[in-house]
Amino acid sequence: MKSKIATTALAIAGLAMALLVGGPASAQAADKPLIGLTFDDGPSPERTAFVLDILKEKNVKATFFLQGSHAQLYPDLVRRIRDEGHVIGNHSWDHANFPDLTQANQKREIDSTNATIKAITGTAPTLMRFPFGNSSSYAMNYIRSIGMSGGIQWHWHVGQPGDFECPGAAGVQKYVTDEAAPGAIILLHDGNDVLSCPASQWNYLAKTIDALRAKGYGFGVVAPSATPSALNEGSYGVVVAP
Repeated sequence: MKSKIATTALAIAGLAMALLVGGPASAQAADKPLIGLTFDDGPSPERTAFVLDILKEKNVKATFFLQGSHAQLYPDLVRRIRDEGHVIGNHSWDHANFPDLTQANQKREIDSTNATIKAITGTAPTLMRFPFGNSSSYAMNYIRSIGMSGGIQWHWHVGQPGDFECPGAAGVQKYVTDEAAPGAIILLHDGNDVLSCPASQWNYLAKTIDALRAKGYGFGVVAPSATPSALNEGSYGVVVAP
């Protein structure tokens, strides 16, 4: 997945009430700066369970932006994400580039994914992350009209290769730790392109969580925000304590 380079900024994200699939997250003040780990393109049988195992072992909550077609295929993984207290967001039905779609197809990508996730979990997502970070004026207006927040972008100030570019475990760890900042939303994946990377790359996750904690960070989830975050490319989202 290609990303836009973030505009320069240093902003500490404020706290907001998170709307989780399966229940609201607490917006109480954290005792340390928070990082928001986010995973796109899943769920996948190859990697999502592994990611969930590590997050559970490390007592970390994260945000999963699910592809609707994948959610339909692997509902047990979607339910596990919900049951283990993570936030679920919409990442379109089949990872289309929204500016290339008709308005009708953009609406279909959003609605079909929301309906599938709601059918599995009982609750529709409130967060939207567009594939490739590419939204459209129509799609942005539409998600707001149905009470969603987005598009949720990420912190990409340094510009190291992301996990989808297969830089190896050390490379992914360097990317995440270089992008770490209070309130930063970090882009990671558990499906699509990253599945072609060497299996050894997945060793990054536990080590990166430990490295961030050693730097004094805690971990939060993404919640809707009424104002854009300069730190995270103008995202209408904020990292809050789970």
